[in-house]
Amino acid sequence: MINYFRFSEQIQFSISEISDFNDLCFPHRKPHHFYDTYRLVQNPFAPIEKNFLYGVEKDGKYIAQMLTMPTPLSINEKIIPAFWGQDYFVLDEFRGKGIGKELSKYYLKNDYYIAIGFSPKSQIIHQKMGARKIGHLSFYRKWASPIHQFKSLFNKSLRIKPKSVISYTFPDEVNGFMRVKSPARLILPQLNWNENTIESIRNKDYFEWRFFYKPFRYFVYQSKQINDVNPAYFVAKPRFYKGMNWLMIVDYRFDLKQPNQFESILKSAELLREKYNFSGILVSSSQKTNNKILHKNNFERYKHEVVLTTYPFEHDENLEEHDHFHISLADSDLDMHDYLGRFYYSEDLAEKNYF
Repeated sequence: MINYFRFSEQIQFSISEISDFNDLCFPHRKPHHFYDTYRLVQNPFAPIEKNFLYGVEKDGKYIAQMLTMPTPLSINEKIIPAFWGQDYFVLDEFRGKGIGKELSKYYLKNDYYIAIGFSPKSQIIHQKMGARKIGHLSFYRKWASPIHQFKSLFNKSLRIKPKSVISYTFPDEVNGFMRVKSPARLILPQLNWNENTIESIRNKDYFEWRFFYKPFRYFVYQSKQINDVNPAYFVAKPRFYKGMNWLMIVDYRFDLKQPNQFESILKSAELLREKYNFSGILVSSSQKTNNKILHKNNFERYKHEVVLTTYPFEHDENLEEHDHFHISLADSDLDMHDYLGRFYYSEDLAEKNYF
């Protein structure tokens, strides 16, 4: 007999079984124990009862799952209790029996669900089960120069390791942005930076959990507050990519009515890139305004992922670009993989492999 369940509704399986299952199904990022604890237990939005984790068992064997990480959204100062889909997997020997379809039907009807990074087949299944396209998360990059592109090929062919990405210490100020070393010093709005825009929540608990959990992994910068306006911020980190060290803008927020704020973020990133001789800049965007500015500043889009959700978004799901929705790399774990798809949550692993 096949049983579909929430983890809060049973006692047979625990987080340990999830980690063992993930080690089996996603071996490139094992061991999972520490990372699963980080995102599913230490997450400040995660309820103790773990009613956001879904599994499937057959005759006592754990055979499939969907992990939905609490990632609340907000619009016009109202919270949307959303959950970010991760680690949707059915064991090979149980595929072709409709288990993935039934599992998606089960969890999609229970929570506001949001996710990216679908395989074509998985995307079709989710859309048939009621998930709608809310927009895209686009990934952009800008090489420092053609010389860096050539050097990247050279380094990769000879397996030359660059400077360890955890050895950088960023300055206290850049282009009018001050480095924030504690969440307590952040100036944040109640919930939203922009009206009529769905935004992933950024409060001090989130910053503590996501960006300050290990020293020198992320660098948080915020502009000085002027006339009670919500100050823009961005979060940067060194990232090993294409055989070289790059600067990645993992997260940012600004007033869309003042696009010059995003220009200032990009200018600050460029100054950091020059200071530390990074090979380029990586950044993501889910909004039309940002896309235009990135194109104007000679960033190229190299990846374009559809974002699906069960939230009753009022805009046309076929609209390619708009400003009604904002997420970033920080809303998933996409900044925790290297260019070969290898996972590096563990700081020890980061030091060993120069990620």
